[in-house]
Amino acid sequence: MNNISFMPLGGGQSVGASCYFLKLGDANIILDAGIGKQKDLIFKPDIYSLVTSPLIESMCQINQVFISHAHIDHVGYLLDLMKDTPKASIYMTELTALLTEYQLYDKNFIAKSQYDEQKRLSVQYMLKNITKVGYMQTMDFGKYKVSFFPAGHISGAMMTLFQFGKRNILYTGDYSLDSTPLTDGCILPDNIKIDTVIMCGLHAKHPQYMKNCNRLYKTAKAALYNAKQNKSIVCYVSQLSKGIEFIKTLNSFNKYNIPVYIDKSVINIVNKMENLSIPILNENNRVMGLEKPYIPHIFVTAQKTDIRYDEVFYIDFSLHEDFNDMKAFITKINPKQVVLVHCAKENSVFDKTIEQEILLNSDCNAQFVFAEQGEIYRL
Repeated sequence: MNNISFMPLGGGQSVGASCYFLKLGDANIILDAGIGKQKDLIFKPDIYSLVTSPLIESMCQINQVFISHAHIDHVGYLLDLMKDTPKASIYMTELTALLTEYQLYDKNFIAKSQYDEQKRLSVQYMLKNITKVGYMQTMDFGKYKVSFFPAGHISGAMMTLFQFGKRNILYTGDYSLDSTPLTDGCILPDNIKIDTVIMCGLHAKHPQYMKNCNRLYKTAKAALYNAKQNKSIVCYVSQLSKGIEFIKTLNSFNKYNIPVYIDKSVINIVNKMENLSIPILNENNRVMGLEKPYIPHIFVTAQKTDIRYDEVFYIDFSLHEDFNDMKAFITKINPKQVVLVHCAKENSVFDKTIEQEILLNSDCNAQFVFAEQGEIYRL
C-alpha cells in the first residue's frame, strides 16, 4: 500500500503562514511557504513540529518545494525555508517568480525603514535557483509525476497535481472559478479522476459570504466617486501584487477618466508584468513625480507619504472563492476525499460548514478532513 502522509505546518484551520508537508512514499514535499501577520506580529510555519514527528528527521530530507502563488501568506517564508532545505528543488511559474521577487522585498515585511541590500541579493540569488514551470507541463520524478494547472486567483497562480501509484492528489492553492481583475478562472485536470483534493478553503465555514460584496470593487468605486467630487485621493496598498489588482480594477471602472498616479515601486513591477503580456495600464495612468499634482486625482502607492490628501484609503481585500463557489468546485471534481486547509474560523456557531452542505448532495460522496496544524493525516 502506498504511504501518503500530510501535515499542515501553518495555515490549517487558520489564515496566514500557509505551509504543508506531503509525503509520497520516500519523497518529502513542501507545498507553499508563507508568513502570517497579526497587527505588528509576524508568525511563521511550525517547522519544529515536522522535524520532531515520525515523518522526517531533518529538513535536509525535503526533496521538492512547490509554490502555488506569490501572495505573502504563501511565499513570505521561502528564503528561510531555502536555508533549511539546501537539497530541495523549488518550482513555481515565471509570473510567480517575478511577483515573489517584489513580495519578499516588500517594505511592509522586510527592512521597514532601511534599504536592505543583503536581503535584495538573497532574493536575487534565490530566483536564480528555482525551476520555472509552465501550465499543463508534467514532470516525472520517478515514482510519481507532477503536473501544473492555472489556478486563477492572481497572475501566475498554479494548482499542482501529484500522480503517485494509482492515486491522484490535487493541491489547489488559492484558486478562482471565475475571472479576477488580472487572470481567467482555473482550469481543472481533464480526464483524470481526482482521489484527494488538498483545498484552500478560506470561506469553508462562511455560508453567508458572497464575493460580489468584495471590498476590492467597493473601494475602487468609492475612490473614483470621491475623485469625481474634486478631491485628491491616496490609496495605500498592503502588498504590491494587490496594488496591481487595484490599479487594474480602477482602470476598469474609471468612466470619468480620473488621472490615476502610481508610485515608482509599483510601476516597476507593472511594467515587467506588461512585458509578459499582462495588460494593466491605460491612458489615465501616470507615474507620480516629486510634487503632488494640482488636479483631482488618485495616487496608488506602497509607501507612506507626508503629502496631505483629501481622502485616504487603505487597500486590502480578498479574492478567494465564496461558499457557493467552493460547493460547485467540489461537486465538479467529486473526489473521494477533501482535505481543507487555510480555513478562517466560523462567524457563528450556527453556520454550516461546506461538509454539511455537500452531505445534502447525493451525487457527491466526498469524505472531509478539516486539517489541523501539527497533526499528521494518512491520505
